[in-house]
Amino acid sequence: MRRCVCKVCYEKDSLNFTQTIKTNTKEELLARLENGSIDSFEISRKVNQLILFDDKQQQLCLPNHKKYTKENLKPEFYAFSSIADCQVVEEQVEKFVKKKKQTLGTIKVVVEFAGEQPVTRDIWLIPNLIDKNSMAYKTMRSLAESIVKEIDQSRNAAA
Repeated sequence: MRRCVCKVCYEKDSLNFTQTIKTNTKEELLARLENGSIDSFEISRKVNQLILFDDKQQQLCLPNHKKYTKENLKPEFYAFSSIADCQVVEEQVEKFVKKKKQTLGTIKVVVEFAGEQPVTRDIWLIPNLIDKNSMAYKTMRSLAESIVKEIDQSRNAAA
């Protein structure tokens, strides 16, 4: 049986169209609509669909697309003040590709949150090894630096 969701409810349940709700049950959708944290989060800044910021309430949201987390996680909300550390992590390997030595690499942003139980989240930008000199690698490296800059700005604003 096919169910329809109005555009206003879809926007709220999908965090301003950043998540798909296709796999959620009716009960899950209704629970999320009734939960105040969804309505209260207003996006003031974002870096692509990877990380969202609410400067008014000093919160950030990790939408947790499976493509970028390598895990199946629900969206997570953290206060700016809970950000302990954020850094770009690059792993590099030298390999021979078509008889030519190349440097291949992956890129992720690691964000650590303080609290009773410290949490570390990875935002994968390049999960599989690609040529470090490629335009895709350079673009994702720049994007990773933008994410770190935005998170550091938020952390400093909360201090």
